[in-house]
Amino acid sequence: MQAIGPAQASADERTHNPPGRGRVLRRVALFQVKLMADGLRDVVLSPLSIAAAALGLLSRRPDTEIYLDRLMRFGRETDQWINLFDHRSDAEKTPSHSLDSIAQQIEEALRRDFQTGGLSAKSAKALAEAAARLRDKARR
Repeated sequence: MQAIGPAQASADERTHNPPGRGRVLRRVALFQVKLMADGLRDVVLSPLSIAAAALGLLSRRPDTEIYLDRLMRFGRETDQWINLFDHRSDAEKTPSHSLDSIAQQIEEALRRDFQTGGLSAKSAKALAEAAARLRDKARR
């Protein structure tokens, strides 16, 4: 079993997010989303596994484990999609519709929007102005 250190981030992640507080915040936020997705999957798969086993036992098919095997395959696929502990190495191909790629696409869209002065930039400016007003009120 290979030991994975905290500095072992993907090359793509290091390119888009230089080391620092911002990258740590991004990684922990994405990890929390992944934990929620993994937990939701587990809650759904638990009763489905019982139903798949019961269906297999009650069916007249010679392969009584067919439904459970399908569920296991689905679980493996969602495990790769979630990639909870970043177990996929840089050499492995990352699925285009994984949580990691979706998060990256959202982040890139927000950055583009912010750079062009779009909604994100206006929202950031409005939040900064609201914070300044709150500070002024607190001083009075």
